[in-house]
Order: sequence, then structure tokens, then C-alpha cells
Amino acid sequence: MLNPKQTLFQKILVDNAIASQMDYNRIKGSLRLKVIIIIVSLLLTSLFFVIQLDQKAYNIPDYRMVKGSTWEDEPIIAEFSYPIYKEPTKYSDERRLAAEEALPVFVIDEAASLSNRTALTAILDILEEMLTQTVETLPNPISEKSLKPLLDMPLKQRLAQFKLIKQSLEKYLSEAYDNGFVNIALDRISKSEIMVRVDKNQFIILNKVNLVDKSKFIDNAESLISKTIQTPLQPLAIEIIKRLDVPNLVFHNDLTDQAIEQSMNSVPRTIGFVRAGEVIIHSKEKLTELNIAKIKSYQSSRFMTDEDSYGVLYYIGNFGHSAMILSILIVYLLILRKRVITDNVELSILMASMVFIAILSWLSIEIVSDLPLQYLIFIPAISMLIAIVFDSRTAFVSTVTMSLLMAGIRGNDYITATQMIFVGMLASYTVRDIQNRTQMYQSIFFIFIGFFISILVFSAESNTENVDLLKSMSMALICSIISPLITFGLLFIIERLPNISTDLQIKEYDNPDHPLLKRLTEISPGTYQHTMAVAMLAERCAREIGANHLLTKVGTYFHDLGKMEKPEYFTENQIGIDNKHEQISPKKSAQIIIDHVAAGIELARQYKLPQRLIDFIPMHHGTTLVKHFYAQALEMNPDKEVNEDDFRYPGPKPRTKETAILMICDSAEAISRIESKSLEEIELIIEKNIQDRILDGQFDECNITISDLNKIKTVIAKSLIGMGHKRVSYKEIPKK
Repeated sequence: MLNPKQTLFQKILVDNAIASQMDYNRIKGSLRLKVIIIIVSLLLTSLFFVIQLDQKAYNIPDYRMVKGSTWEDEPIIAEFSYPIYKEPTKYSDERRLAAEEALPVFVIDEAASLSNRTALTAILDILEEMLTQTVETLPNPISEKSLKPLLDMPLKQRLAQFKLIKQSLEKYLSEAYDNGFVNIALDRISKSEIMVRVDKNQFIILNKVNLVDKSKFIDNAESLISKTIQTPLQPLAIEIIKRLDVPNLVFHNDLTDQAIEQSMNSVPRTIGFVRAGEVIIHSKEKLTELNIAKIKSYQSSRFMTDEDSYGVLYYIGNFGHSAMILSILIVYLLILRKRVITDNVELSILMASMVFIAILSWLSIEIVSDLPLQYLIFIPAISMLIAIVFDSRTAFVSTVTMSLLMAGIRGNDYITATQMIFVGMLASYTVRDIQNRTQMYQSIFFIFIGFFISILVFSAESNTENVDLLKSMSMALICSIISPLITFGLLFIIERLPNISTDLQIKEYDNPDHPLLKRLTEISPGTYQHTMAVAMLAERCAREIGANHLLTKVGTYFHDLGKMEKPEYFTENQIGIDNKHEQISPKKSAQIIIDHVAAGIELARQYKLPQRLIDFIPMHHGTTLVKHFYAQALEMNPDKEVNEDDFRYPGPKPRTKETAILMICDSAEAISRIESKSLEEIELIIEKNIQDRILDGQFDECNITISDLNKIKTVIAKSLIGMGHKRVSYKEIPKK
């Protein structure tokens, strides 16, 4: 109800101001969210420029210092003197080899040697008494069975054989102790020599081949006895020697560990020295092991001597570095893809892709590995995903952005960035006109071909060794196989987000047997025929100007669904019936015509059509005027003001080339049903139709160009000439 003190005009102004304020608040809130998305993405990506788990990491990454390649940067001059350190892996290998070459240490057990010799003398003395005397009460350390053959001999022979046994055993035991009798099995000693401590600070080296352990001590004795002593007397000698197997060299674990530690510490850590002012490497100089070691030593020494190398400016610089790279994509979206930048979900997908690649790039340098992990930064997978969800041009710009971002995080890795741009470009274009999901796996071949070519080129340039080349090819093959799987998985998730529909989803609706189209055929056959004719025109126009012809065709199929609510009020369905608009006012007629847009949207949502298809329903009319009924209202009310807004569609205006094409083709298709005209006349009618739309501001919100409109005009005109061509009048055969 109006305020008594407020005129109608004032109320309209107030209502308009409130509506404007609401629109302003909505736009402001949406803009604020976009800024938050971009800033958060920028902060996250720049974080991976500066964060380092290993604070001693070199500023110049290893992959930029490949032996045989050329140093492309400015010369490096030492600001201070520093030692040249060996490569960490090489130094570790040398220490490991030194540890492996350290000899095991044994100590001499003098007590064992003395007790063993004493035991042998005691046994031999007892045996000698038994052989020369017949005293049976003497202790017998030997079994009667082995002693009996000696006792059965005559006295003279008995003494001679005993003397031989005594000399052989004393000589063998002495040699065994002199050569070394160890207390551990010989097969446990891996070295060819051992070290024996003979004094506190004095050691001798013994060959393993001369050593004996308990097993070899007995075996050698048996071999010697078999050659020097008669067979009947051999068991006696063997039985005596088995009582003497006490080693004189004992393995010492602590001394061995000390020897290993000393051997490792004896490996030098440095290989030279660089003085302040010395040129470390010249520009265009070939990289060798020595100058690579100089560069790395300089970086690590500078880190240890300069604690303030990472000041505020360092972080500001990295933030700016990340911002400049991301601005490539953002500026592209602002100028050429406003639809994406206005959609928070689509913008979030692109920014999340950048952050994802930043994380993988960071991991590729933080994970210590001999493998080229840069090939597991799945830029080709994301390139394909963006090409499917958005378009190939956006995919290419995103690929360039991701590759530069990766190069920055990895320390200006120009080579990998170039490879990823090349491979990502191939990957995105392989799915440009994708028709089914299995087609995605064909990209495996093209991704690997891209890697194969780029790896060969850069390997030839830097004289890469065959082993490293094979590693790179293997990792590239893994990336080629996994990338489509990643794309497929992410696509499965993204397609379930609101307002996101890919061409693969749209392809599923490219079916004349869709329930909605079958229903349209039954209820509004004229509208169905009109729809099919417009779809043919729109698809041809889309192909001509490089628009999405699949989306254009399928969107056209569903653009007039709302006419099913009151089909009899639309000309194409008024076959054999009176025109019902003659019985109602122009305003009501216009409202019925306009209402088919809202009815169509509601019906499309009931059948869960993708939003990209639903957009065609309101946008193909935009905010155009229902001219016929507006003109009729003016004629019927010459003295009254007719509100033009009552005769305009609610909009929105076309926001894509595809919906703009449908707007033009929808009105142009009616020309095919009028009297035959020449190509020039049809082009003039279409041009006037297009000019009316331009003057009405219908194309203000889409990126269609004048060149596109001229091409559309030509395509429609030629198509309509073909559709409306005259048939030849065939003569009848005379009856005679």
C-alpha cells in the first residue's frame, strides 16, 4: 500500500533504488569471494616457492647442473674463500667403501697357546712312559683301541714310530699357531686379510689363506698325518690332535669397530679450495664434475656463513614471482573468458589446479631420489581435464601457466617447463573434440610421443648418459599411463559439482529419443520440426565460427520445451485450428508467449538437464521484444501509453556465442516458410534481423564478433536457399 505522502513516481524511484542496492550487494559479495579465491591460491602457490624442509638445500637445483651441459647464467665469482666439498653421495660412497675395506681385528691369546703346547707335551710324555715301561697303573689319556697298534710293535720299531708321531704333531701345532688359529669360522671373514694386535699400538697383517679355524685345523692335521704316519697309527695321532684345538687368535669386536671408524674418518671431505675473487664458472662454460662441486660448495658455504640470506625481500620477491605467473591465466580469463571468471565454481577449479601442480612441483624437489621425479608432475592430466571441462584455448593458457609455475618452484627449470608445455599442448588437443570417455586413453600415445621427442632433444643437447636417459623415458612412460587415469578420476568428481557439465555429458543428450524430445513430438509436432530445422542451422553456424557445435546443437534441441504447456498458442502448431490470440488482448497474448521460457526452464530442471543446456531456454530470446503483440497493442491503444516492459522477455541476454547463434537462427528459420526469395534478399533480411538485435543490446554480454555475425549470416542464407529450393515441374505422360 502506498504511503499517502508518497507519489507513485517516488515509490517507483525508491523500489528501483532498493533493487539496485540489492544487486550491488550481490555483485559486491560475489566479487569479494572471487578475490578471496585468487588471493588464497596465490598465497598457497607462493608458499611452495619459499618453503624448504631441508634448510641446507642449494639455491641452484641439481637438475640445472648436468655434467656436459652449458652454463647459461651469468658468471659466478666467489665472494669469500671456501673448501670444495665432495658430492654428498660420492663422499658417502667413499666412506662406505672405506668401511667395507677395514680389516677385522684379532688379539693373541697367549694363555691358549701356552696351555695347548703344555697339553701336547704332557700327553706325549705319558705315552712315552707307557711305551718303555710295563706299568699298568699310569694314567692313559688315549683310548686303548688307537694305542694298541703301537703297543703291538717291537720295542725298537715302537720307539721309532712314536718319535715320528711326536715330531709331526709338535711341528704342525707350532705352524698352526704361527700362521694363526682363529676362534671364528673362516667363511665369516669376508676380507682376504686380518689385522692382529701384537702390542698396544702395534698390529700385523695375516693372510686369510694361511689361517685355520677349528674345522680346518682338524682337516689339515688329518691330511698331514695321512702322508707322514703309517695307517694303523693314524687314529692315535688324530685323537691326540683333536685334544689340542684351542685357537690362539680371538676376534675383538670393539677394536674392529674402531678400525672401521678410523678408516671412514680417513676419507677426505674436500677435494680442493677456492679463494675469494676466483671465478667459479664462466658463462657458456661446459659443466664438469669439478665446477659443479665448486658451485654446490659455494651455495652450501654461503648458507652457513650468511644467516640473513632469506630476508623479507626474499619472500616478497617469491610472492611477486608467483603473482606474475598466475596473472597470465587471470588476465586471459578477464579478457577472453569472462564467463569462467564470473563463475566461482569454475574459477575455483582452475585455481585448485594451479595449487595442485605447485604441490607436485614442490614434492619433486623435496623427495630425495635418483629418479627424475619432475615427470610425475602431472601437468598433461590437468591440461586434458581443463580442455574437457572448459575448452582447448583455456587448457593451453593453463598449461603454460602451470609449466611456468612448476619451473619457478623448481628453481627456474626451463627444460622441464618446455617439455611440459609441449606435452600438455598435445594432451589437451587430443581431447579437444572428445566424443566418449574411452577416447581419453588414446592420449597415452600422444603424451609419451611428446615426452619422447623432448627428452631426446634435451638429452642430445646436454650429452646425457644412457642410464639417465633410460630413467627419464621410464618415468615419462609412467606419467603417460597415469595421466588419463587422473583425468578420468577428477572428471568424475567435477561432473557432480553444480553448474558444471562437460561435452561428454552434453553428448549423452544428443539423442532424438530423449524422453523430453519424444514428448515434444507428441504434444507439439510443429515445434519439434522447427527445433530440428533450427538445430541444423545452428550447428552449421557454430562450426563456421569455431564455437562449440555439439553444445549448440543439443542446446537447440531443448530450447522450446516450454511451448508444450500451451502448444496451440504458437504458430507452428496451429494446423487446422483457429488462432486463439484473436480472442484475447495483445498483452495477455504476449504474456503467454513469454511464459513459455519459465515453463521450459521448470520442465528442464524436472528432467535434470545440465545448466549449460538450460541456459539456451531464456538466453535465445534474451530481453527481446515480442514485436507483433506490442505493435498490436499500440494500434489498439493509440491514446494510451503501452508499457514496453510488459512485452519483453525476462532474459538474461546471450552470454555465449552458442546462445547468440541460436537467437539468430531461431528467428531466421521462419524465412524458409515465406515466399521464395533470392540469396541477396535472404541475406538482407537476416542482416536486418541481426542489426535489430545489436541495436537492442542483445549481444552486449557475449564475445561474438562482427566477423562471426557476417559468417553466420552467409551460412544461414545458403542453408535456407537449399531448404526452400523450388522443385522441377515434371510433365505427365500423355494418355495416348
